[in-house]
Amino acid sequence: MAGATCAREIARLGVEVVAFERDSFPREKVCGGFLAPGAVDILDRLNVLDALRRSGAVPVQSARVRAGSADVAFELAKPGLGISRRVLDSVLADHPSLERATVRSVDRRGTRFHVQLDDAVVEARFVVDAGGKLSRFSKRKPTDFFGVQFYESTPRGSVLDFWFLEDGYGGAVTVEGDRSNACFLVRKDSLKKYTARGDCLVTGPIGYNLESSEWINIGDSGGMVDPFCGAGIYHALDTASLAAKAIAEGIRSNQTYEQVSASYRASRSSRWRWTRFLGGLMRPALGYPSVVGAGLRANPAWFLQRLWA
Repeated sequence: MAGATCAREIARLGVEVVAFERDSFPREKVCGGFLAPGAVDILDRLNVLDALRRSGAVPVQSARVRAGSADVAFELAKPGLGISRRVLDSVLADHPSLERATVRSVDRRGTRFHVQLDDAVVEARFVVDAGGKLSRFSKRKPTDFFGVQFYESTPRGSVLDFWFLEDGYGGAVTVEGDRSNACFLVRKDSLKKYTARGDCLVTGPIGYNLESSEWINIGDSGGMVDPFCGAGIYHALDTASLAAKAIAEGIRSNQTYEQVSASYRASRSSRWRWTRFLGGLMRPALGYPSVVGAGLRANPAWFLQRLWA
């Protein structure tokens, strides 16, 4: 998703680009299925929002959050959308800049990169790692948490349901096909409780923070935003757009790879510093639903409306 978005935006800015995807589409993927309002705005700019709506994207206008004895409902400041990753990825991947291929290695030779595929070598001036949370090219600090996702046969209307539990947290939202997409982040020792369903997809372990990389990292390859922030898809789309802008401006002004990479990292940090700080601050309390519930009862609408913007 991040790679397809970056390629679309780079092409829109008039730069020759190619994105390589190892897997075939359409396919299922562990994801909450919630498009925050900021993500909706980016998809509109990419001219794919109408296609998503025709594919069955469902408006999300409110949220209900439960933690311990707290049960809070509120309206979102702006509507979001519910859509499965199978459909979202398929729409974004429908672009001439995307090719099916596996990247085996990347070598830098002076100011150029040689990208080794199975049966070809591509020369590039800039390389972006959009390999997601399991990228082979960038190292992240792993945690003991895994993502699980499954579908429910009944829809939930226009509400995003969210729970903070003792073994993790997660939510469910209506997506295309008159059904709900449920996704949770849980500790490793709780996985069996979810995978016993039989139709559950699993990914992980996840890593919030990037340890080392020599590439321009977008989306989860550069470290995850805490899923309780409701901004995972937004983060992927936004960092992809920021990278595309930095690359296009770098080419126009003949900047080096290091200069473009530094410019992108500064933009990403400025845009997402608060969300990442908030996630790290709240993370230790998430295993205690009563503590989270007390915070929700204090001023939930003000806090969550801004968190899920």
